[in-house]
Amino acid sequence: MNLDNKQTLYLQIYEKIKHDIIENKYIEHEKLPSIRNLAKKLGVNNITIIKAYDILEKDRYVYKKRGSGIYVNNLNIKKNILEEEILMETFKYGKLETVGEINFANSNPNGNYFPITKFKNCINFVIDRDQEKIFAYEDPKGYAGLRNIISKHLEAEKIMSDPEDIQIISGAQQGIDLITKSLIHFGDRIIIENPSYSGAITSFKRGGAKVIDVPLLEDGIDIKILKNILSKKKISYLYLMINFHNPTGISYSKKKKLKILELAEKYNFYIIEDDSSSDLYYKDKPFSLKSMDINERVIYIKSYSRIFMPGLRLGFLIAPKDKLKYISFTKYHTDISTPGLIQRAFEHYLNSDSWEIHTKKLRTIYKKKFEVAYNSLRGIEHLKLFAVPQGGLYFWVKLDKISSEALFLKALQKKVGILPGSIFKLNEKSDGWVRLCFADVEIEKIKKGLKILKESIEELYNL
Repeated sequence: MNLDNKQTLYLQIYEKIKHDIIENKYIEHEKLPSIRNLAKKLGVNNITIIKAYDILEKDRYVYKKRGSGIYVNNLNIKKNILEEEILMETFKYGKLETVGEINFANSNPNGNYFPITKFKNCINFVIDRDQEKIFAYEDPKGYAGLRNIISKHLEAEKIMSDPEDIQIISGAQQGIDLITKSLIHFGDRIIIENPSYSGAITSFKRGGAKVIDVPLLEDGIDIKILKNILSKKKISYLYLMINFHNPTGISYSKKKKLKILELAEKYNFYIIEDDSSSDLYYKDKPFSLKSMDINERVIYIKSYSRIFMPGLRLGFLIAPKDKLKYISFTKYHTDISTPGLIQRAFEHYLNSDSWEIHTKKLRTIYKKKFEVAYNSLRGIEHLKLFAVPQGGLYFWVKLDKISSEALFLKALQKKVGILPGSIFKLNEKSDGWVRLCFADVEIEKIKKGLKILKESIEELYNL
């Protein structure tokens, strides 16, 4: 490998190894030279090689085995990356990029609901209060004041957690990625629901895990199939969305929650609970699996993106101490810490009555939107609801004898965005399923958009 001193060395090394992987000059799962040996061979320092390997891992050309080394990822990666780049041209960060005016694909809250003035006041307050402190690096675990107030809020959720057991994260996706990088080893088996959150599926697969999906029923994952897998294979983690599941909107029954915790203890696996929507209940306040976790089997991820300002990228994670130390270490080496100004302003916001006022307001808004959408969906022939959600932002619907991709394209022509079910499937097959989200659509446009979908379905059905 010839290096040009006029160019950044670690990028040259990265590009050369990447090129060799794409051109099949390495065998799948072949071990690459150690950091020390490659640095010595190329006449560079170890940090240069570390940087090159880190980018290769991030772009999933290689994977790391703790205490063993760096290995070449599977050789279909060129195809996978190309497909993902094409997908991201249409779907960017969970948001469908359409020219359309009615977007049932976007799960971000409508910007009109953001408490901008109040949060601006919080920012100004903490700048005056904390001054230069807010511009320094925070504790990698997160600002202590924010962890303290979160701990107090969790008591109302029946989760008793010491502030030292809380890790502040930059959104749920970072939480999932941190778990993947710090806890999941190549070849570990992870069970997910079918359907499930696409960001988790991608993260686990990139980490080299063997991902297994289990069908979802109206009250949660199919326990019979889950037990059958557990009796035959060693499972490391089970990834679940317990309340107002994305994309189906269902919530787990108490009986099923208890059974899952019992199985985790019996078969010695851990549960990753992803909670992004439990604040958006329309009837009874739900409780998390973590609130029932007496044996510390649950790693709990909480995101504020569905109910606050998603661009702030705020959330937290709770894990058993022996696992949290690895997560915190990885967080530090990923971005050191979540920005202090945002953490401190949010702590001040949570410490006032503003949070309760805001969440109550959102529940009222979303409940009205839900009722309008539900009544409209009931009038669409050839479309069946998977379940009637009691909260959240989603409807999971099945088309009769029509592909979801055909409806996606037909609706897009009429400037209405939806998400085909393939986005949420491990096997990437839609099977006629579609996710509809009303988070960013106002009531009159919900009516108009679902009328257009009804017309589109009828047109496709009569072809």
